[in-house]
Amino acid sequence: MAKILIVDDSKLIRRNLRIILSRAGHEIIAEAENGLQAFQEYEKNQPDLITMDISMPLMDGVAAVKKIISQYPNAIIIMISAMDQKNMVMAAIQSGARNYIIKPFSPDKVVAVVNAALTTGGKAVAASPQHSALEDKQVLYPFYIEAHDANVRVTIKQSFASGHVKPLLDALQSFFNKKPLQVTFDFASVQIYEYSLIDQLLEIMQIIKDNEGKLRVMAEDKKITRYLKSKGIM
Repeated sequence: MAKILIVDDSKLIRRNLRIILSRAGHEIIAEAENGLQAFQEYEKNQPDLITMDISMPLMDGVAAVKKIISQYPNAIIIMISAMDQKNMVMAAIQSGARNYIIKPFSPDKVVAVVNAALTTGGKAVAASPQHSALEDKQVLYPFYIEAHDANVRVTIKQSFASGHVKPLLDALQSFFNKKPLQVTFDFASVQIYEYSLIDQLLEIMQIIKDNEGKLRVMAEDKKITRYLKSKGIM
């Protein structure tokens, strides 16, 4: 059992990680919602491992890694990253982070990466910009998320299907508490033949609106926008 510090500005992501890691037998000794708090909690609790988000207010994950490693060079830090943050992940690895996990993550993936880091003493992964798990993940899921603070763009690809809705929701959850949230769904030339799939996406869009977010939908197929308007989402 390891003592773990969870750092993320999303309460939902912290909760998910807390449940996953607790069920794996680890102890969550502290949580933080930004890089400054992460450093303070590390000094106070001296955890065995930290899970560190990338995008956070006050101090982001890369800066937090640099600050912690500068004083505690043996700290084991695992980055939690969105798919479009490859450069920041590589910067974190080069600054001393040991590995990374890409959102949306599965419980098995989180436990495997954390346990491997603890078992090996957290030997760092290679910081190669040519090939990374981020690139692999983009191949696996037919959507792409670009985020700049609270401005998020979701590009949907033609192969998007019902089985991809939950991974998309998981990937977006860390943005729901950012203000002012603005999310653009870009369907480009995608043609959707089953309105049941749009209905599932509607649920995600409604969550965004419930979090006071603004929605924009771009689609060459006007049936998509007409259907969304008929449902009162636009």
